[in-house]
Amino acid sequence: LFYNDKFFVTQLYDWNGDEFRELSYVSDVSDRTKTDIYKFIENSEKTVFIVDCENSDPYALCAAIQHLDADRLEKIEKIILYDDVHAASAWEMLSSYIDIPVEYIMIERLKDNKSLADIKVAARTCQEFYQNGVDSFVLVSSDSDYWGLIEELPEVKFLVMIQHIKSGYALKEALLSNDILFCYIDDFYTGDGNEIKTDAMKRECARFFKDALDLNLNQALDEVLTRTRIDMNGEEKRAFIKRY
Repeated sequence: LFYNDKFFVTQLYDWNGDEFRELSYVSDVSDRTKTDIYKFIENSEKTVFIVDCENSDPYALCAAIQHLDADRLEKIEKIILYDDVHAASAWEMLSSYIDIPVEYIMIERLKDNKSLADIKVAARTCQEFYQNGVDSFVLVSSDSDYWGLIEELPEVKFLVMIQHIKSGYALKEALLSNDILFCYIDDFYTGDGNEIKTDAMKRECARFFKDALDLNLNQALDEVLTRTRIDMNGEEKRAFIKRY
């Protein structure tokens, strides 16, 4: 009971007629999982992260990377983010919170109800492998469609980072059956991702208020002058706006 924080706090809440839901705050991936990730990177020539932002979580991924040993991640060439208008807005902020180079790509949709992330990720993975000599990929997505990509590139080494709530049984069974290493990004201690969460909320609040209060000051002053029956020339208007 006292050896396992997750078990202890879950039981404590249960004994008091409540349920503890924020399990990620009292848990972290096992040392074995971290060792497997480090070995995967060390045994590669070139490693690249490719992230399907629509099917992953920026806060969990940020926390996971921050919680790994930075010295062991030095062989990672870059993180390629394929973002979508319907994904969390915090993805474009990720580069400010990690020490790995980030290539951020916003995907434009041809149809509003159809994402192009799958084909973009698949094409870029092939390009990095065949043109740039990248032999190992950390694929961050819970979308089972990418199993087709993994299956068609047997000579490439993959490590797949998924989420509990978004990944289905079929994907996990396929990965296990074919000895493809995978882990859950939401098993990492997520307290390390609080800073990016706060900053993302502050930025979106600023955007919201800017859009809601987007005023044309010249137009507003013209309306005020009309109502007050006061005449001002252009220079006087500019001076009034600058001062007040």
